Amino acid sequence: MKLTKKDRQYFHFKRTKLVDMLPSIRGKVLDIGCAAGGTLEYLKSKGASYTVGIDTDQEAIRIAEKKNLDLVFTGNVEKDDLPFLENEFDCIIMADILEHLYNPWETLKKITYYLKNDGYMLLSIPNIKHYYILTRLILYDEWSYCEAGILDNTHIRFFTLKETKRMLDDAGLKIVAIKDVTSTRGKMKILNTLLFNTLRSFISSQYYIVANKK
Repeated sequence: MKLTKKDRQYFHFKRTKLVDMLPSIRGKVLDIGCAAGGTLEYLKSKGASYTVGIDTDQEAIRIAEKKNLDLVFTGNVEKDDLPFLENEFDCIIMADILEHLYNPWETLKKITYYLKNDGYMLLSIPNIKHYYILTRLILYDEWSYCEAGILDNTHIRFFTLKETKRMLDDAGLKIVAIKDVTSTRGKMKILNTLLFNTLRSFISSQYYIVANKK
């Protein structure tokens, strides 16, 4: 199978900026949507004692199996029974996963069960409120899916920050830290500065979140 550019980036991308938000890196880590295991490999180098990865893509898992990781396997977290214990993991990563699920609300509750009471959940979630999406919709009547980005053609669900917080709260999680991811330049960046950052929710393309159990 010939990999697309998106596939190659997905397979090997290390989510270092998200991981570096953790107060500490220790113990057992589960990466849901681990791709080729790059993020788990990074965590292992930073002190994680046991690394577990799960992904739906068999080719990605075959690559991950060649790395110095403890356990990686193919599976679907939304549908499959997972071979883990309650409160097993010190850290669980769900980076750009929830928007791909039919029922992210129940799946997040399911995954939270495996998180230790003092553990951390790491998430990254695209922001559908981004000004580019709204501008195309309101001015041009366009809602065009593409290969990657907020309107990635594999996204099933869409979230604002408020809805993301509601979902986490319903799953028994509270936010410890949150970081806006922006790539805004030029006029929008200047305008947001002039308006004392009041356009923050419109220029954030994604949110990085650290949460733990309530």
